[in-house]
Amino acid sequence: MKRTFSNPLRALSLLTALCFAALPVRADLLTELQNANGSASALKSQLEAINLGSSSVCAPLLAANNAARDLVNEITRIDSGLAAPLQVDADLLAAVDQFTLTTLGVANEALHLSMDLQMLSSSMNAYTLDDGITAILALSDDIGAMADRISEMADKILIMSDNIGLMADRILQTQQLQNENVALTQGSILQTQKNLLALLAVINTDSFNSSLTGLKNSGDLLAQRMEAVTLTPWTMSMELDAISWDVRQYLGEVEYVYSGIQADTAHNGLYLSADTLVALGDLSLMLRSLSTAVSGYIVAIGGAQAMTSDPTLYASLKSVLQLSADIGVMANRILEEADVILAMADNIGLQADQILATQQSMNINIAAVQASLLASQEMAVALIVQREL
Repeated sequence: MKRTFSNPLRALSLLTALCFAALPVRADLLTELQNANGSASALKSQLEAINLGSSSVCAPLLAANNAARDLVNEITRIDSGLAAPLQVDADLLAAVDQFTLTTLGVANEALHLSMDLQMLSSSMNAYTLDDGITAILALSDDIGAMADRISEMADKILIMSDNIGLMADRILQTQQLQNENVALTQGSILQTQKNLLALLAVINTDSFNSSLTGLKNSGDLLAQRMEAVTLTPWTMSMELDAISWDVRQYLGEVEYVYSGIQADTAHNGLYLSADTLVALGDLSLMLRSLSTAVSGYIVAIGGAQAMTSDPTLYASLKSVLQLSADIGVMANRILEEADVILAMADNIGLQADQILATQQSMNINIAAVQASLLASQEMAVALIVQREL
């Protein structure tokens, strides 16, 4: 399951933007996105062709899992290769749009497979059923990671763009469509997991609680610092630059815990405790405080922009875009942590009700975070265009 955003920009003037606008979009990026979308379409077709009524469920699902993991790695490679300055045109944004649509289609095919497994569960061998549940859970996790990486890549493209003003309307259309599709993808993945949890009546995590609680405490302190910031026309760029650095450090903590959970669960089962679920829910709630603070920043900047110099205003708006991107990545990682813990738990059946309650709460909180961050991005872009920065 997943969700939602990513990186810094340099100050530029409208004249610079117009000069760069004559340059073509990076051709290899457009080609890479189109090729990756082709791979996603092939994965969708691969999932459509799987017949769970056959004697072997594991082999085709394993092949699909491998294809999904390869696609996640490919998207991650493209994302990590992005570098400013970046020229955005309609073809590139259309490729991002199509990619999110295809990913939604892949998520829906995983949902159909979970429904097929439900219908066939009474006549299936227990081992075959267990293999199918495990494989589809892993598949849904990879699809969620795919949606996350595409979302992060779209944010990076916005932040690195040297022609935001010229492409503002089209960029916002892409972001809105991308957010809608990511939300639909998350909903489809959640329903897939619900279907599979309903099949389980089984029978291990407490080791992550201290790490998750530590993240929550650090995040609460960060939220307090962010809420205490006062922006003025003379200090806003320095204040936001400092907060942006704090957020980036906290993102490093989140990434560190996420890597540790992935490493610990690679070959081990877990006993899923209620405390772990509470800690995950608390983390998603904390993210809402961070996104609310960002919303406050953009409102304060808008109120003070008439008295603020162009360089200070532009640097401040870029910091807001960077903050929203980093908080979006945090949201993705925290959801991914929840998915990894769920996928490796040995007592899902015993905790099924609380797992679903936690997932639903996290989805509501993360959806609110994404909506708040998108609104902040829209306002930042609008101010850039209004002042012709």
